[in-house]
Amino acid sequence: MKTKIVIGTRGSQLSLIQTNIVKNLLRPLVPHNSIEIKIIKTTGDKNMNPIPLDSIGKGWFTKEIDRQLLEGNIDLAVHSLKDLPETLPLGLTIAAIPEREDAREALVARNGLPLQKLKKGAVIGTDSTRRKIQLLKMRSDVVIKSIRGNVNRRLEKLDNEEYDAVCLAVAGLKRLGMTNRISHYFDETDFVPSPGQGALAIITKKSNKALNKIISQLNHQPSVAAVIAERIFSRLLGGGCKMPIGAYAHCVGSTMTLYGMVGSLDGKKIIKDSITGDIKNYSALSEKLANRFSPQAKYIVMTRPVLENDAFTKSLKKSGILFLSYPSITTSNNASEKMIEKYFTDKTDYDWLIFTSANGVRFFMDALQKADYEKKDLQKIAIAAVGPQTAKEVEKYNLDVSFIPSKFTTADLAKELPNITGKKLLLPRSNIASTALQKQLLARGATVTNIPIYKTEYASSDLTNFLSLIHNKQILCITFTSPSTVKGFIKNITDSKSQEKIFSVPVVSIGPVTTKALQKVGFKKIYTAEVHTIKGMLAKLKENIL
Repeated sequence: MKTKIVIGTRGSQLSLIQTNIVKNLLRPLVPHNSIEIKIIKTTGDKNMNPIPLDSIGKGWFTKEIDRQLLEGNIDLAVHSLKDLPETLPLGLTIAAIPEREDAREALVARNGLPLQKLKKGAVIGTDSTRRKIQLLKMRSDVVIKSIRGNVNRRLEKLDNEEYDAVCLAVAGLKRLGMTNRISHYFDETDFVPSPGQGALAIITKKSNKALNKIISQLNHQPSVAAVIAERIFSRLLGGGCKMPIGAYAHCVGSTMTLYGMVGSLDGKKIIKDSITGDIKNYSALSEKLANRFSPQAKYIVMTRPVLENDAFTKSLKKSGILFLSYPSITTSNNASEKMIEKYFTDKTDYDWLIFTSANGVRFFMDALQKADYEKKDLQKIAIAAVGPQTAKEVEKYNLDVSFIPSKFTTADLAKELPNITGKKLLLPRSNIASTALQKQLLARGATVTNIPIYKTEYASSDLTNFLSLIHNKQILCITFTSPSTVKGFIKNITDSKSQEKIFSVPVVSIGPVTTKALQKVGFKKIYTAEVHTIKGMLAKLKENIL
């Protein structure tokens, strides 16, 4: 094991306090190692627009830190467990969950009043739908307004009279030494917290076995059982897809009582229930409680990465469709300095810049920024996009798209792209993208430079709960948006009986290339979108499944 251990964290005061808690716990276990803290700025820290976090997913505050872990720049990360997505990126693991802090929610009112004594029309700040619907259930006459920022920033907005009160986790206020600000404590059974609230998660690479063995000594077993039970309950009911769900497991000796809360997407309905049993059977308890909430619920399953599902989930929500997320791939930057030097020394030498995905656009533009190139350099190059969603991503950078094929496939792009004989084409794509497009363009007489600008990796998912839903006939269909999502999904199926069950479920494919991949692995009932976009998939869902 290395003599220096580097811990990655966000730079907020609370994040640093939480990281130092773990550092102090770890210190006696590695007396001969130095421990260093590295601050990493995340998307959630950079984007302070008032966007409800329930609409963007939990990875908002963790993905950049996780990437640093995977790239070996840090050895472990400390996260608030409630911020962790349901599925971790492939190669990462929760190495330990130390003893949990207070899981309750708190109200901090500017005038020190409890919830029931706030004036009618009082403005309460929170960006959680789960908190919002429970507050309105208790006080329908208050106004809930979105609020962003770390705890200190939120309290500053409160003190500046932008809000009458804010709703915050008790654990964070305790760690910051600010419990004197709390005007109302909510009981966990009346106001059910977020799964994992109050707990810290120590994340490491699975392959770092020596470090993981040491860190595992920090596990507090009752906290581990409680948090995992809450996360299973949440996952079964679609919590990873921003459903307003709360869960809290109370452990006394060998007994666990699990409390659950599920709200409707419009917040008009809240259901609560609980179950008690042996703590050793926490997984079965979670499943039984989840089944009480929705024995007849039917779900659409999405295999696309959570942070890329925004358009799809919005469309499903508008249609009132329940959905679950089992992301089968993750994407990350693959553009090293050597690669940038190799391909971008003279960009203006290219005639066409071809994008086959929104990811390709984002990672390419990030690479240009790192290389200190200006976007105006690209205005001399014609840009092609495989479809309207990719074109929309290009336009975000104030660039024009010169060409979109009549059908939104790479085959049609290769066939229809005009005047490419003798031309130089630049193709930024995934490291595992098919070579078919490149070959088709070469066959038409073009010179093609393919750049593996981003890395696609297969994500590891526990399909136990998913198979349980299939057995109960609660899965309407599974959706796939690329051959890589198909391959990543299949990699998680470990036995032939599971394959048999899954292959009998209807699937919706975004286009013919994805459909071919589905046929190859054994899916029997495949519906292919006629227009190869998310809207096309939704239309196919409504036509054949719903």
